[in-house]
Amino acid sequence: MRNLFAVHLSAVLALAVALPAAEPAKPAPYAASLTLPATTDPNRPKRFLTILDGVQSAIQQNLDVSIQRLNPAISAADVQAAEGIFDINWVTGLSESENLRPRGFNPASFTPIAPANTRTYSYQQSLTGLSPLGTEYTLGFNGSRLQSSLFPGPFGPQWTMFMGASVTQPLLKGFGWDVNTAQIRIARKSQDISYQQFVQLVMQTVSNVKQAYYDLHYAIENVKVKEMSVELAKRFLGESRKRMEVGTMARLDVVQAEAELSQREGELIDAQRQLDESEIAYKQLISRDVLSIREVMLVPVDRPSIVAMPLDALDSIRQGFDNRPEYLQSKLQMELNHINLKYYKNSLLPQVDLAASYGYNAINQGSLDRDFSEFGKNFDSVFAGEFPTWSAGLTITVPLGNTTARGNYRHWKLAVEQALLALKKTEQDIIVGVELAVIQARAKAKLIASSQATTRLRQESYAAEVEKLKAGTSTTYIVLQMQRDLNDARVTELRAIADYNKALVALSHQEGTILKRSGVTVEPDTKK
Repeated sequence: MRNLFAVHLSAVLALAVALPAAEPAKPAPYAASLTLPATTDPNRPKRFLTILDGVQSAIQQNLDVSIQRLNPAISAADVQAAEGIFDINWVTGLSESENLRPRGFNPASFTPIAPANTRTYSYQQSLTGLSPLGTEYTLGFNGSRLQSSLFPGPFGPQWTMFMGASVTQPLLKGFGWDVNTAQIRIARKSQDISYQQFVQLVMQTVSNVKQAYYDLHYAIENVKVKEMSVELAKRFLGESRKRMEVGTMARLDVVQAEAELSQREGELIDAQRQLDESEIAYKQLISRDVLSIREVMLVPVDRPSIVAMPLDALDSIRQGFDNRPEYLQSKLQMELNHINLKYYKNSLLPQVDLAASYGYNAINQGSLDRDFSEFGKNFDSVFAGEFPTWSAGLTITVPLGNTTARGNYRHWKLAVEQALLALKKTEQDIIVGVELAVIQARAKAKLIASSQATTRLRQESYAAEVEKLKAGTSTTYIVLQMQRDLNDARVTELRAIADYNKALVALSHQEGTILKRSGVTVEPDTKK
């Protein structure tokens, strides 16, 4: 393909001098893509951007990305919270109570009951926790100091203690690794889904930035075309006025040229408006503070590609299945639903708990002058194993109806079925999306070649018509129409190039390869 920018500039420059010169000027050399519209304020600050500059700026500055970037960190905190279910708890406590009993009478023995004042101090130290198999355990000691007015003579407070361990093991409902680690695994799957959602947003942002880059490039080139169109109309009007003065052109022809110039000036104003809109849209994508760069002109320096790339729809579909975050999210959601299904299936079972404990008791009666020393004697007694004690038992709880458990199980059974359908739908969306993107890219590539040929032929036709006008065998109306057709062809060519490059971006997005092609690695911070 011929270089489209060379075609454009050679066409316009040739036309600009076609009327006063006998022969059209030779094509001018390619002007760098950094050439700005003539109406650009030379004092306005400028920021020159490659397409990858814009992508990197968006990854760092785009507010949507910054907001979504925190979600994986939030999900990581949820995982940490879920893992706390197996933390060991240290329990310590001290309490005091007093019981005043009034004087009374025992009718059975016909004896009076003396009044009493009893004060109790209770204490405990223990470690409690839950194992991944569902075992609830307690290890430690507890005891009390009992002081009562009923103790005779020299006897002081009574010290009691139990030291040992107790466990409760579910045998059906609540038993097993799958059930007791379910919330942790759900949190981890949710974290993975959150990460893929972040990747999806970054991919969409990169796609938007790239497409906006090509729209901005097109808008700048479109203004330049419209400026040259206005300049050409001014030259034609000036030449027409000279011809009218010497009597070789009618006043009506000059009026037609004036009307054409006015219309093209209006088109230039509209093209400048489109450029302003494209620029502000691009600024919003790459900056979190648009106001700070309000006066800065963004200048894209990368040329759009005009070379048709070989496309393989089947290979693109395979890449879509490997890379699309939506597909990975659907698979993760199905796995998450399966975890919930197994958890709530277990909740349908009756509660059968095996409870057991083993330890040692101690009791010591102090004297009024030897009180807290008995506390130490209790430890000596339990460590010596003088008074062992144990218990074991089985508790069965069967909910009548079990409505809640059956409702939850049915919910997640349907959710698993729904997730499978969603996965199939995502697969179909990927296939259709890739196919449509390939069709678009192929069609846009052909439009470039077609529009370039149209521009070249319009240029030749216009140059020939100018010569016919000079020879008196054509009219101003036809020449002006030829000018307009050439300008339209050039704009169509620019649009075709921008659309082709946007189609390639859309295809890489559908493949899920847009980040790799843009040199972007997504690593959200999960440690905030």
